Amino acid sequence: MDAASSRPDISTLLGAITRHAAAASATCLLLVILWTCFHAVYNIFFHPLKNFPGPTSWAATRFPWCWHQYHGRLPHRLLQLHKRYGHVVRVAPDELSFTTATAWKTIYGQRAVEMSKDPVFSLHTPTGAQSLLTADRETHARQRRLLAHAFSEKALREQEYILQSYVNKLLDQLSRNYTSGALDVAQWFNSTTFDLIGDLAFGEDFGCLDIGDLVPFGRDIRSMTKELIFDQMLKYYGLLSFTGLFLPKNIKGVRRQNIQRTIDTVERRIQGDTDRKDFLFYILAANDEKGMSREEIYVNSFSLSIAGSESSATSISGAVFYILTYHHVYEKLVDGIRSAFKSETEITLVRLNDLVYLTAVLTETLRLYPPVSITLPRVVPGNGEAIDSFYVPGGTTVGVNHFSASRHPENFHCPDEFLPERWLRESRNTSSIDKDEKAAMQPFSYGPRGCIGRNLAWAEMRLVIAKLLWRFDLELVGNNEDWLERQTVCGFWEKSPLRCKLTPVKRDS
Repeated sequence: MDAASSRPDISTLLGAITRHAAAASATCLLLVILWTCFHAVYNIFFHPLKNFPGPTSWAATRFPWCWHQYHGRLPHRLLQLHKRYGHVVRVAPDELSFTTATAWKTIYGQRAVEMSKDPVFSLHTPTGAQSLLTADRETHARQRRLLAHAFSEKALREQEYILQSYVNKLLDQLSRNYTSGALDVAQWFNSTTFDLIGDLAFGEDFGCLDIGDLVPFGRDIRSMTKELIFDQMLKYYGLLSFTGLFLPKNIKGVRRQNIQRTIDTVERRIQGDTDRKDFLFYILAANDEKGMSREEIYVNSFSLSIAGSESSATSISGAVFYILTYHHVYEKLVDGIRSAFKSETEITLVRLNDLVYLTAVLTETLRLYPPVSITLPRVVPGNGEAIDSFYVPGGTTVGVNHFSASRHPENFHCPDEFLPERWLRESRNTSSIDKDEKAAMQPFSYGPRGCIGRNLAWAEMRLVIAKLLWRFDLELVGNNEDWLERQTVCGFWEKSPLRCKLTPVKRDS
């Protein structure tokens, strides 16, 4: 037998390798299926949360939760589940969702032993530093003390001229462009709040109002929130290192690019005008030996640019939608604003605090359309705790879903109706809305980790709505009845165009 004939045939070798690979793959697949089935059975029948109400498929695996999260409909689906099962629902094998006022206090309130943030919700930044949004208890307390000066009432009074300048620029741009037909005001609001937060956080705006749209940095920040949501879902399955396989190409690497842009912009501000009363002025002024590191300043400026721009624009857009949808609200609000001020220059933050109906309209907007509609997950410490009279084992993920809590029929009468009257004193004791569980609505969250920028958010909302309705008559254009319902959520609301016809108000000179 010659040497050639003794060599194995290549095709035979390839066939054998293929068969072995197929057999190994089938074995692995079978093991995965068996492991999944085993866990599903355990989660349904033997898990410590087995007696909590909720759909069986959600108790068996986190896949339904991830499916609705991926498609941007999780808040809507959670509301449906709470309407069916009540104030507490098991929404994943190890997670409970609540909708009551007492749950807000228990989960997020001041406590001796904090319910810490779910590690899945943490954010690992390229700098390695943590921001106010993700820091542990000790770091959070230190950073909040430093940032509190930047968001105080005193700081807001000193920053009012900055707010006024951007709102005036918005109105001037609308005045120049309204003749071209209906405008997407939601897009203009996003441009305004992004430029404003850029000025306050970095000492320079991004030029969005100049073009009436988000600049690439702004669009990238939106994309980055999607990246964070993908990260969260993959962490549940231990697949975070495979993020790149699942993310769309336009999202990959956005986070690192924007962090570097933030670093460059912050450095320009620090080296520039240090007497300007923006956020960095107060942070640097209070930066003692326990102050923020350079890396913490970078990541907090970046976080503020995300949270501070998108949430305010969402609230303002929602307010315009509801005001124009409910004509009697529009008429009453317009009459109140235009009768309170003789000129546009009289519209100041101090004066706007006295417009109780405007505050009621904005509060009702926040109830129906909370800018942060997701759940902020916490982990029950130690051996467990009682939440709403339910014993919840330690290690369980818990939270209150903003969207579900503020629309639950057991919390609010006519929960899907826009009723600003429910927030007015004169309406109390006159109807069933007086029995609303108003503390169940916490659009700025609750407790020591509640939104530090709530004063700024209120100022932006009041100023934009008041000046807009003082200068223009508005009406919705096109079919906008389902404007909110057709939106999806990926960290923030993916707002649809909100097209309005604007007509300048004619006044006697």
